[in-house]
Amino acid sequence: MDSSVLGALIGLAGVAFGAGATFCGIVYQQRHTTRAASLAQRRSEATQAAQHLLTELLALQQLLRKGAHTSSEEELSEYQHTKLQHHATVQLHAQWLPDAGLRARLTSNALYASIGPQGDQRSHSEIRSDAMLACADSVACIGAFLRSEALPRRSPEIEAVISRWPEGKEFHTYIVSGPPTE
Repeated sequence: MDSSVLGALIGLAGVAFGAGATFCGIVYQQRHTTRAASLAQRRSEATQAAQHLLTELLALQQLLRKGAHTSSEEELSEYQHTKLQHHATVQLHAQWLPDAGLRARLTSNALYASIGPQGDQRSHSEIRSDAMLACADSVACIGAFLRSEALPRRSPEIEAVISRWPEGKEFHTYIVSGPPTE
């Protein structure tokens, strides 16, 4: 084979190889950029949900600090309604968080803050105080999430609140639509 033809074929093969490598590099870069943008968007959504959660938890803590010190049926009903609205909002925004452990911790804390075990004998002040502990634990968890740290251990105080619930019982056991019927 003539050396000029061989040189041309080698040059053509080099150009084809270079074009293929460039194409593969572009595809890889595009996929990497798309993946990075997707991760950034999910992190942004999770951070936004965490900020909403912090706002709701702080509002719930403020509501719990004020309490329902009135004997008015209407004001007590409004207090309970507002407390349940904050609970529902916490449950909703927790679903945007990517960490399953964090979601579970926040939703369980929200339930500990909203309802008590069957036959609960605590005073209104104790219930409010325990609910504020659950909110504080949730705030600490969200802070750790925003700093990309591991979930903090529960404090002994919140562990004492959790220990009031009978073991092996699911939360839905205690959610009733009215007074128990016999």
